Amino acid sequence: MEPFSFGLLADIQYADRPMRMGRYYRNALGKTRQCMDKFNGMSVDFCVHLGDLIDWPDRPDKGREALAAIMPVMREFRGPMYYLLGNHDVDSVPSAELAALFEMPGGQTWYSFDHKGVHFVALDCNFNAQGIPYQPEANKWDECYLPHPQLRWLEADLAAAQSDVVVLMVHALLDDLEDPHVIKNAPEVRRTLENCNKSVVVLQGHMHTGHESVKNGIGYHTLRSIVDGRTRTCYWVVEVGPGGITAAVYDSTRNNGRPTRRVLLEYE
Repeated sequence: MEPFSFGLLADIQYADRPMRMGRYYRNALGKTRQCMDKFNGMSVDFCVHLGDLIDWPDRPDKGREALAAIMPVMREFRGPMYYLLGNHDVDSVPSAELAALFEMPGGQTWYSFDHKGVHFVALDCNFNAQGIPYQPEANKWDECYLPHPQLRWLEADLAAAQSDVVVLMVHALLDDLEDPHVIKNAPEVRRTLENCNKSVVVLQGHMHTGHESVKNGIGYHTLRSIVDGRTRTCYWVVEVGPGGITAAVYDSTRNNGRPTRRVLLEYE
């Protein structure tokens, strides 16, 4: 396995509207530009945003305006950028429109790809209990599901993966946790991961404070958000090597802005 690194951030939630609940929507534009500058300076292979790029609930016109402002900043990164959908993305702009804008592989809102011997999977949890995709003006952020067709796809994708190392990415949480940020059918998804006979790590957003847990040998790692705080920035540089996966966690409000190291996955 050839060593490499990639950039990771979550919940930018840019919008041209006043601060609310500690979320500085307008400031997210400048903070995101700082992250892109850092990723370019570190020469990471690619970058992933874990969902909620914008935040204009029930206003498709404002959602599209926000996208028009934030996308040029995201494109300042000099490499591939992979996007996941979050609930705040699809509560103003339809998922099919976002999939085209984000150039999601195959035009699907869930997909997988391989990079230097590692298999990456991106899921879309923005569905209701009936398996109907979230629609603008018609979704509940705390009632999200991974629909059964996508779960069957995940099982087949993991079975076909050539790599024994899997990085699974999703917006909402898969932890064994009683919390509204957790996907409602998370136990079923976790069983799929536990039974796939791969070394798996899960990367998530949605819970702005961040969270860490381990269940049956699989680590579930949730990033802190970009949008919260007037000036705080938080991003990860994930480093993949022959013995495991680690993260350099950059948070401007902790450890005097110096990165802290976190082991995400160990393997032989």
